[in-house]
Amino acid sequence: MTAHSIDHVEFFVGDVYQASHYYCGTYGFQVVAEAGPLTGLAGARSLVLAHGGVRLVLTSALHADHAASRFVRRHGDGVRDVALRSTDAVGDFERAVAAGADAVAEPETFEDADGRVTRATIAATNDLVHTFVQRDDPSGPFLPGRYRPIGDGVASGPALLRSVDHLALCLRAGSLDTMVDFYQRALGLRHTYDEYIVIGGQAMASKVVQDETRGITFTMVEPDPVGDRGQLNDFLDGFDGPGVQHVAYGTDDIVRAARELRDSGVELLSTPAGYYSSLADRGIEVDIDPAVLQELGLLADRDEWGQLVQVFTRSPYARRTVFFELIQRLDARTFGSGNIKALYEAVERERGTDPNAAVPVGAAARAGA
Repeated sequence: MTAHSIDHVEFFVGDVYQASHYYCGTYGFQVVAEAGPLTGLAGARSLVLAHGGVRLVLTSALHADHAASRFVRRHGDGVRDVALRSTDAVGDFERAVAAGADAVAEPETFEDADGRVTRATIAATNDLVHTFVQRDDPSGPFLPGRYRPIGDGVASGPALLRSVDHLALCLRAGSLDTMVDFYQRALGLRHTYDEYIVIGGQAMASKVVQDETRGITFTMVEPDPVGDRGQLNDFLDGFDGPGVQHVAYGTDDIVRAARELRDSGVELLSTPAGYYSSLADRGIEVDIDPAVLQELGLLADRDEWGQLVQVFTRSPYARRTVFFELIQRLDARTFGSGNIKALYEAVERERGTDPNAAVPVGAAARAGA
């Protein structure tokens, strides 16, 4: 496979303008392109939003039998397409189909005087798809002849978000190994990390697949049905099956990013004070004042390569399904799983109960990136 990074993430939403207003007003995205019936996009309206190295596409239907309308009725607003930047979209598509992936859209090339883009799409699971995107000019138009640039088509101003660091897929119990195998066969990704996590009475299994450059990373999580029901089950119920549970944005300055996003209306999950008193015992000493960590609800963790700082948001959607993460990597390559146990124990200390008791966990379960 030649896919090597996330090109864009497309959300199917009920109201593209309302969704755009939220992402632009809170996360600082800017609309850089648009499409609709007048540009050749039948039955839908679509906006391309950019911030730093992140591009989101928001699409909503104009009639009830459009795919976006059916998606939103079933799942609510959510991620439809995680598009992968490729140097050979046709070849990647053909290899994926030969490996057992279902074809959704055959290769098609879009071009005009400003650029040339080739795309092809395969199915993943439960209405989630992956589009291979080959751009002759990575800085050129989003989709020549189909999307109309707004302004110069490039976001301006300081960037808080560097990239899509990873995406987390929430899966039904018993399907994790099958999905990991699919992503290895169809997308050529490598299984790089796994973990079994117990939080009180809840338990979950997690595996990670990545390309060689780690420009594409999917963390896949399934609940253990032997344990208590928890946040993963809530997602599966609300979304009507598996899908993208959260999108993690990489940042080079998480303190600035978290503070500015919080001040603009992004709701960051809070963290018990007891969590921060345990950082030293865990050997966590990031170069951020502990008072600032606590003020912003930032979580810190370490692995054998380095440390990381992360924070999670509350879902902005009515079904409380998809949410977001900010993550700054200080050489760490994993995903903050050590924060799950630390958060759980901090919650229990504040509640004055047994840390081994089987109780529901809210924010702690969400820390399982």
